[in-house]
Amino acid sequence: MVWSSLFVVASSIAAVSAATPYRPGVAPSPLPDQAVAARLHIKPDTACQTADDARQPRNIQLAAWVECQILAFYPYPRTETADDTDWLPGYVAAIHPDGRFSWNNTRYNYDGFLKIYKGFSSAIGSSYGTGWQQWRDYYVASPDTWDPEGRGGVVTAHGFTGGILRNHTEAVNYPNAGYFVVKELQGRRWIWELREHGTSPSTTPLPEEGQKWVCNPTYEVCESGRERKEL
Repeated sequence: MVWSSLFVVASSIAAVSAATPYRPGVAPSPLPDQAVAARLHIKPDTACQTADDARQPRNIQLAAWVECQILAFYPYPRTETADDTDWLPGYVAAIHPDGRFSWNNTRYNYDGFLKIYKGFSSAIGSSYGTGWQQWRDYYVASPDTWDPEGRGGVVTAHGFTGGILRNHTEAVNYPNAGYFVVKELQGRRWIWELREHGTSPSTTPLPEEGQKWVCNPTYEVCESGRERKEL
């Protein structure tokens, strides 16, 4: 009797799920082939315009804004000069000074993340030059992850880094991903949190654990006024 009841309930849930209208940006099921259809392919040449286009769905505006910022702040050279840091103004404009950031298993504040980005920029510039290809393969920003009271929300980005090494002709790429928390503060969008994961080999030295994030007692449980331990 119990198993029969459970089967009826499960069947009812499945029927309701199957009848639920598909919403743009949301996968209708966890099946990979259907999830692919929900990926947002943002055009780099129109991303910045799409980010502020009120005619576009909110999730597309949000994903386009993230792409627009990546085009500006990702640490790779825009010229053949190995130490080109044209990305610095983009970093300042997009990354919030009080934000939290991580690279693989290390974590940083604003200045610490900027420091490792400068290291990445130098390594990319000397190895790839303008042959670097950044990781804007596709984005996921569903209608359920944008802030109903502002233009912020959550965006995940997936793709590849790498490119054509200097004096080579074939590209070498590595999977990469990012998790972005975007906040709108005083009418302006900021990247409040960025967790980036990459698999490309790098000689850039990283601290074993990075930095402890400062604990905000207004909404977090702090340990005797000290910085919060990583969970």
